[in-house]
Amino acid sequence: MACCRSGRCGNSILCRVFSTLVIAAGVVMSCLTIYDCDFLKTSAGNSIGIFAYVNLDNQCVMYNEATKDPYGWLQTWARICAILAPALGSAVILLIMLEFCWNNCCVGFFRSLLLSFAEISQAFTFVIYGSSACARESLNEDFKDLVLGSCSVSQGSIFSIIAFGLYLIGGIFLCFSPRQESLCKKGEVGAQPATERPEKTEKKPNDVETGAASAGDD
Repeated sequence: MACCRSGRCGNSILCRVFSTLVIAAGVVMSCLTIYDCDFLKTSAGNSIGIFAYVNLDNQCVMYNEATKDPYGWLQTWARICAILAPALGSAVILLIMLEFCWNNCCVGFFRSLLLSFAEISQAFTFVIYGSSACARESLNEDFKDLVLGSCSVSQGSIFSIIAFGLYLIGGIFLCFSPRQESLCKKGEVGAQPATERPEKTEKKPNDVETGAASAGDD
């Protein structure tokens, strides 16, 4: 999504505003993914989130210090990515706002780059499905954690999928939207308007010059 050639065909604020709203919605969905206690369901019917889970009393509780990372390093990576995605999405929104006052190709490049990383981070929240939370029972206890596939998609996963889709849609609109001229310094950025050249008027000889020329010919 690192597109730096977008918008050389005109000027449009509507596309920028729409893209900002879409990305902001993606940030909201990313935050819901973080706080949701039901990212996936195990084969036993337990609801597990990235930062919290549903206990036996059917209450959403955060993992405590004793069970900070109960499902290994893949859950840790899912947590890191879950935090990075909305942070990067928020940074993209700030860069879009900055473009209204300072329209520069490098700003657009970094904006698209950060948005791409937000999409990747959001997608990597699903690495938790590879953790021991989704390990099936195996006859060999040494390979229990390697036998995967016993988890099903739940509410938090749907939030994460929607957030990824919103980031992707917002990036596509930004890439193909016309480049926005600066609103803070309008007229200073971009090509200067062409000045009209005064039309050349042919000088018509007056009557005296015409008469003198006729007398000279005689």
